[in-house]
Amino acid sequence: MTNDGIVFAIEMKDIRSALSKRLGEEEALKLTEDEINLARDEVRAAIDHNLDVRDYIDMGLDAWEIVRNL
Repeated sequence: MTNDGIVFAIEMKDIRSALSKRLGEEEALKLTEDEINLARDEVRAAIDHNLDVRDYIDMGLDAWEIVRNL
């Protein structure tokens, strides 16, 4: 049995939504493709530099062990 696949993902629609909230819808609509791509690249860099997925996997497995033994 394999259940390989994506567990969590951030999509461009999530970044566009965050841009709209931050800048306002009107300003966000004025962004160029290059500006949006730069935002995407910076979000990727922030995740790469700051996210240690091992911590989240450990927290999830801790919760799993508790629930599994109820």
